[in-house]
Amino acid sequence: MFTVVALVLGPAGPSQAQARASSDSAAANGAMTASGSGTITSLTPTPTRPDPTPTPVTQLTGYVWPMSGGNVSLPFEATGWGEFIVGGDKFHDGVDMATWCGDRIVAAHEGTVLAAGRHFDDFLGWRGPLSPYYDRLTAKHLWNFLPIVVVIDDGNGYRSIYAHMSALTVKVDQHLKAGQLLGYEGMTGNATGCHLHYGLFSPIETLDFGLDAGVAGRMLLPPAETARVNPLLVLPYRNEVEEMRSLRPLEAAAWALGFGSERLANPTPSPSPSPSPSLSPSPRSSPSPSPSPRSSPRSSTAP
Repeated sequence: MFTVVALVLGPAGPSQAQARASSDSAAANGAMTASGSGTITSLTPTPTRPDPTPTPVTQLTGYVWPMSGGNVSLPFEATGWGEFIVGGDKFHDGVDMATWCGDRIVAAHEGTVLAAGRHFDDFLGWRGPLSPYYDRLTAKHLWNFLPIVVVIDDGNGYRSIYAHMSALTVKVDQHLKAGQLLGYEGMTGNATGCHLHYGLFSPIETLDFGLDAGVAGRMLLPPAETARVNPLLVLPYRNEVEEMRSLRPLEAAAWALGFGSERLANPTPSPSPSPSPSLSPSPRSSPSPSPSPRSSPRSSTAP
C-alpha cells in the first residue's frame, strides 16, 4: 500500500469508500395524481434509474504507459508483499514499475487532477471514515512520511493513481492530455527504491478489497477500499512484459505472427484474476500468497 505503504491505493478493490450511487428515490410503481375528492384520476409510471455500473475494462481506450520502458517490478497479483486481502490472500492492488530515480512520469490517460501531493486519501475510494487516520497523522507528525501522489479523474468513469513520486509538475484541477508530464520517479512514502505504483479503479464499483486487519488497526484506516482493476488490461501491449502475454493471449499471438505491438480489434483478455474482466482475481484463480522472488523496488507499510 502506499499511503504509507504507498498506501494501498487502492479497491477499491472491491468494497469501497465510495459507495455506488443510489438510484432515484421515486417509487417504482409510479406516481399517482388525485382529484380534489381524493379519487385517483391517473397513474403515471415513473421509471427508476438503475444504479450505475463501471464501464467494462475491455472498453477503455486512450491509455499510454505512464513510464517509458518501465520494468514491471510487482504486478497486480496475490503476493506476500500485498497489504490488501482478496479471496483470503494478500494482494497487490496496482502495478509497480521502475526505471531510475528522477525518470519522467506522464499521465496514462487524459483527465483532470483530483489530488497532487500528500493529501490524496479522500480520492482513493476508502470504504469508511478517514478522520481517525488523519488525526493519527497529525498527532504523530506523519504527514511528511506519506508518499507524493497524483490522482486523476480519467473522464471515463475511472481514476488513475500515481504514487511514490519525488516531485510534481501538476496541480489540482489542471486538465491534462495523455502523455503529459506529471512529475518524476521517486521513493517517497516508505519504499525500498525508486519506482511508480500505478493503480486504476472506478469510484462507482461496488466490490471491495479488504485491508489487512493489522495495517487497518495500526494506522486507523477503514477496513476496505474500492476494488481495483488490473492496469495491464488497458495499457498498450508490450510483449516483453511476461504478465501481459498470459493476460492478453490474442495480442501475444499477433505478436508471434509478426504484427508487432499492434493491438487486435476488440481483443478478448484471457480469464483475468477477477470476478469479472474488470475486477480483482477470484479466490479460485489466485495463487497462495508468498513473498515475490522479484528484487525490484517495492512499497512498504508506513510507520
